[in-house]
Amino acid sequence: MSTTLIGLKAVVGGLVVVVFSLLGQAGHPKRFAGIFAAAPSVALASLAMTVVARGPKASVPYAQGMLIGSAGMLAYCLASLLLINRLHALVGSILAWVVWFAVAGGLYLAAGR
Repeated sequence: MSTTLIGLKAVVGGLVVVVFSLLGQAGHPKRFAGIFAAAPSVALASLAMTVVARGPKASVPYAQGMLIGSAGMLAYCLASLLLINRLHALVGSILAWVVWFAVAGGLYLAAGR
């Protein structure tokens, strides 16, 4: 990957982080600001730069990976809601992580990647 493309990706990623952070600050409650700050914006900027640099077909595996990861994260969040309330916070968090790994790993294997 060329230095120019890496620099452009960093600038676009930074701009998108700022936009998502502003969206998070505009909403209520403020604790959701972190959700909109880093991960989604960096992922979208990276995906956009991949589309520009290599074309839409080359970006499909990256988009699939993001969808698989987000399904695992959703499963983690739902499991942690249940497990942390019923168990100790550390134990519930670890078990919820196992749920994330099972969902994301299972989808990864099912997609044939």
